[in-house]
Amino acid sequence: MTNINELMTKREKYIDTAMNIYAKHADKDGNFADSKQEADFIGLLLKCNDIAQGIKAADPKGDYSYIVDRITGPEGLYVAAEERNRPVNTPIYTTMPGQSSQSKSKGGVCLTAEQKKFSNMFPGSRNNGGFKNFNNFLAVVHSGRYDERLGGISNAMTEGVPSQGGFAVPEEFAAMLLDNSIESEIVRPRAQVWPMLTDVRKIPAWDGKNHSSNLFGGLAGTWLGEGATATRQDAKLRLMQLTAHKLAIFSQASNELLQDGTDFENQLGQAMIKALGWSMDYYFLQGNGSGQPLGLINDPALITVAAEAGQVADTVCYENLVKCFARLAPQCINNSVWLANPTTIPGLLQLTVNVGTAGSYVPVMTESDGSFKVLTRPVIFTEKLPALGSKGDIVLADLSQYAIGLRKEVSLDKSNVPGWLEDSADYRTIVRVDGQGTWDGPITPRNGDTLSWCVAIAER
Repeated sequence: MTNINELMTKREKYIDTAMNIYAKHADKDGNFADSKQEADFIGLLLKCNDIAQGIKAADPKGDYSYIVDRITGPEGLYVAAEERNRPVNTPIYTTMPGQSSQSKSKGGVCLTAEQKKFSNMFPGSRNNGGFKNFNNFLAVVHSGRYDERLGGISNAMTEGVPSQGGFAVPEEFAAMLLDNSIESEIVRPRAQVWPMLTDVRKIPAWDGKNHSSNLFGGLAGTWLGEGATATRQDAKLRLMQLTAHKLAIFSQASNELLQDGTDFENQLGQAMIKALGWSMDYYFLQGNGSGQPLGLINDPALITVAAEAGQVADTVCYENLVKCFARLAPQCINNSVWLANPTTIPGLLQLTVNVGTAGSYVPVMTESDGSFKVLTRPVIFTEKLPALGSKGDIVLADLSQYAIGLRKEVSLDKSNVPGWLEDSADYRTIVRVDGQGTWDGPITPRNGDTLSWCVAIAER
């Protein structure tokens, strides 16, 4: 029987390629300047249609009614992308308070962090490469001996990455590493996550920085008298691009650990999981965008609130927090969280507001059931932000406005050279990921100061 998952994956790759060709080579009216690009585009649509028929023919009793039978142009192509049984071409959002996990949101489905895991992003990711378990896979890699299963993994992948070196981690074990790491992460569970089947993922976004006279770069409400003629309005769209960058995680294990069978899988696996989660979070927050994600602190939409006049260095004052809150876009308030370095805790806990001349002091940061809040928004403490007094030691952000692209492939390599004298082996795990904010700058509202999805306190 034809493998349905393979057909689905192949069709999705054709859809991705066709969408990229159309976005890159077609004008606003859908016309191609290059006849070859147009022929390639049409050819991919025909292949998608053929595969759709093949899927339904391979399993007549299966429920594949959501699959578009005939894609006839760009509109049908995007419908096909939206109607997939899994959100490969649409962002995966976090369910926010008051929303159902099944509620629809423009561009994708609101999903929980659990549904956002690797195993749900790439269903069918249960290829174990012929290994009994992760420990068995690590033992074969550690041995340095030839094993046909290692060579067979790349061939079984949807799309191999030879330039990475090392061995492709079987999908089942890659899912384990990435899914377990999300539990300790801050950004990925709250962000948009775009599964990437190619090195580049283009994401549509509104060019909506200026609200002084309209919305989304061209939309505005107009009152019409009887028989009056409306003025044509053109909303502007832009494409932002996610590019899969290689993130290398290095771990070390003694040779005795493997030889003695002393919890090798758990020790090395936990080291990889912690390093993956910590490193991705750090660069989603502080990355510079050069060969790595563009972090929140370096985002072009970030608004930096200046220190108060005469404010003592390395301190936090109530006015800093109030002004941050005032510059957060109103539509982002309900999803926002405070992120703060632990060195800010003493200052935050000692901040109070005096209530009148006869009233008592009210603490600025409140605590309930072990959770802290400031101005009604949750506070998350993390060492991944700069220390007290530096720009970004405290940030207020709606992380659902941050987009992450994650590739399916994970690779693992081993070397004895660094730990030769210690009789240990070094392991290098490579994942490919990118991230950046979805706004190209702060919003200029109809009235008032600029607003953004992310606001930080300046250096003090």
